[in-house]
Parts: sequence; structure tokens; C-alpha cells
Amino acid sequence: MKAAASTPDPGPAEPARRAVLQRILVAWLFGAAWMSITTGAVLTRFAKSAGLSEFGFGILAAVPFMAALAQLPASMALDRFGHRKRVFIVANVLHRALWLVIAAIPWILPREAQPAGLIALMILSAVSNHVTAPAWYSWLVDLVPARIRGRYFSRRTQAGQIVSLTLAVLAGFALDWAEQRSGLALCRMMSVLLAVAAVFGLVDILAFVAVPDREAPPAPRAAGLFELVREPLRNRSFRHYLAFTATLTFGTAYVGQFCWLYVLDVCKVTNTQANLMLITGPQLVALFSIPFWGRMIDRLGRKPVAMIAGVCVLHGAAVWVLVTEHHWVAGYVGVLLASFAWPGVDLASYNILLGLVGSGRGARRNTAYVAIASVVVALSGTLSGLFGGLMARSLHDWQGSLFGLPLTYHGLLFLLSGVFRGFALLWLRGIDDPRAFPARDALRFMVADMYSNLQETVFVPVRVIGRWSYKLAPIRWRR
Repeated sequence: MKAAASTPDPGPAEPARRAVLQRILVAWLFGAAWMSITTGAVLTRFAKSAGLSEFGFGILAAVPFMAALAQLPASMALDRFGHRKRVFIVANVLHRALWLVIAAIPWILPREAQPAGLIALMILSAVSNHVTAPAWYSWLVDLVPARIRGRYFSRRTQAGQIVSLTLAVLAGFALDWAEQRSGLALCRMMSVLLAVAAVFGLVDILAFVAVPDREAPPAPRAAGLFELVREPLRNRSFRHYLAFTATLTFGTAYVGQFCWLYVLDVCKVTNTQANLMLITGPQLVALFSIPFWGRMIDRLGRKPVAMIAGVCVLHGAAVWVLVTEHHWVAGYVGVLLASFAWPGVDLASYNILLGLVGSGRGARRNTAYVAIASVVVALSGTLSGLFGGLMARSLHDWQGSLFGLPLTYHGLLFLLSGVFRGFALLWLRGIDDPRAFPARDALRFMVADMYSNLQETVFVPVRVIGRWSYKLAPIRWRR
């Protein structure tokens, strides 16, 4: 007897499932290579060489969020017609292939048209990417069992970080090498790097051709917009999740672009140093913290991990004001401390949304959770980028000081980001996570776990010399 659409599918057998999960992880190594090149110093230098203004960089920061508005109609189409694998592959191939056209902008467009051409192509590429999101989340719910999601996504992210930080260093060296020769050599190098990134991105997507997908039967009728969003918005946890992610997005979406401008224009670092500070350093720290946060999510729950990690990233943007051209160590240590906690925020938020998707009725209808969340994030991120761009344009020449340190408009944006992050955490209290530990107990367990791992790492080697290290008894945790 054929199972109803709302009945969970048992999925592939265990050996086949392991092969699929391994393929997804390996594919992401190419995806991480694409992302590392297209979001680092290469893109910032490329946009500056195209003549993009400070306000243009705010628009550039908003582009991925504006494009996310495409997810709601994509979810409605998926609910009616299905074909999530086909949608994922076709739209993502377009998304990654457009970077080949972006790489060619300096050679195919006149100088005055390059800023508008760059933004237009970025929007088209981002829309193609977001069309795939409802299908991708729904597909992942079937492919990755809930009991291992925290660990699996932490390992997948960790593997991608290794590729990303390696390529960030190599790309920085390549840019500095070309810049020392001539402006034309630098322009050629940036185009080559973006084109290579596009090829890596295509390999990532084409690897999914062999990944199986169960196709739900067609819906008897197309769901209207009100019908599609009614069930998710009745969910109190989902409403609080929307408020949390919207506030957090508004406070962080603009930060990335202006961090790059800050270190390149104010701190006067080289391309290699910028990549080391903004990609390699944070990702190297995250590389070691990701397994820890994955374990904590699976063991303690998503909500307490999101709360604790969220508190640890409150200073992550504001501390950049302590990083100056001549004094940077203390401020950058603060940046790295926040980098240790960011994977906890990302993984916990990702798993909260996956849990909400899994609570929906039907393999297709539950994609409305993703679409609605994406629309809210899109609006918040768009406003964030516009806010950052308007602040940058209005205060372009403003100079101030904070504790004797020079303060530019970048610093004001960074300080405001910390305030918004604090407000975002207030919404986590309304999210239900029945199997989660109380935040206080979770914090005690995390401290004990980190202490035990640190004790083993530091003191095991000296035990061959003496027994004094045994006097440090491990912290014991009681529930």
C-alpha cells in the first residue's frame, strides 16, 4: 500500500545513506572553495576596481538578503509541482555559472557601466541561489537523520573550513603578487580567481546528480499564500525564531563588507594580511570549535547552545575598533574569541530551523517554514545593508575618538552591531526545545567539557616527567 504524503519516508538503507552523506560532505569541499574566493579580499578588491562606492558596498551587502524574497514563491511552486532535486541542480548551476560572467565584467563592460553590471549580476546569481533553499532544506531533512545533524553539519563545516582558510591565504598571495607588477596584472588575477571559483562551485552542485531523492505525489491543488503560511505562523516557537533571526541579521548583515573596507582602507593592511585576519584566523579558530558545538547541540539542545554562544559573540564587531594600523593585537584577540563562538550560533540556529521544518505536515508543505524565515531574513538583511550604506555615505569623512582611539563610521557601525545582537538574544526565551537542558546546567557542562579537554591536551605530555599535574582534579558536573 502506498504511503501517504505526510508519512515520513524511511530513506535509503544505512550503507547507502552513509555514502550519500559522504558525497554531500565531499561536494561541499568544492563549495567552500567557491565561497572562500567569492567572499574574501578578491571580491572587495574587484568591486573597488569596478568603481563601487561606499553606498554601493551597502547595496552589495544587502543583495543576498533581497534575493531571499524569491524563496516564498519558490516554496509555493515546490508545494504544487515538486521536483526539488531538479530545481536544486538547475537553479544552482545558473547561480554558480554566473560568476564566470562576473569575472569577465572588466573585459566586456565599459568602465561607467561596471558598478551597475556587478550589482545586477550579483542579484541574478543570488536569486538563483535562493530559489533552491526550500528544496534544499526539505531534502536535507530526508537525507540527514535528526539524531546526528549537529555532529554531521559540524564536521561538514569543519572540512569546508580547512579548504577555505587554505585558499584564502593562496588568494591573498596571488593578489599581492599581481598588485606589485601592475594594475592590469591585478585585474587579470582577480578575474582568473573568480572564474576558478565558479568552476569549483559548479563541481559542488553537479555532485548532487547522483544523490537520490524521493518524490512526493503531486498536491491535489496549489496552496494559496495564506494557506501556505498559516500553519508556520501559528507556531509560537517559529514566531520567536523569526524575531531572533531578524534582529540578529539586521545587526550583522552589513558588518562583513565594512570589515573588509576597514582593514584595507583604515588599517592599511595588504591583501594577504586582510585574508589572514578576516578569513584564515577566524576559520582556524572555528575549525577547532565546530566539533565542540556540534557535540553540545546533540547532547544539550539547540536553544541553550544558541543562548550561550550568542552571549559570546556580542562583542564580535565592536572589538574591531581596537584594531588600528599600529596596535591590533588586543582587539584581534577579541575577534578570535567571538570567532570561537560563532559556529555555535550558526549551527544551533540551523538546527532550530531544521527541527521546525521537520515538524511541518508533508514533505513539501513544510518548506513554508524555510520560505517564511528566508523572507523575514531577506527584509531584515536588506534593511541592514541599506542602513550600513546610508551611514557610510552620510559619515564618510567623520572622525571621532573612543578611549583615545580613532573612530570612523566603520567603528560606529561595529558598536551598533553589538547592541542589535543583544536584543536578538531576548527572543530565544520563547523558543520551545523540550529535550534541552536548562541554560545554567548547559553552561556548567560546557565549561567542564572544555576544561577536561584542555587539561588532557596540556598536562598529558608532562605526566611523563612528574605526577604533579594529577593534583588538578577535573571539574565535575551534576545535572
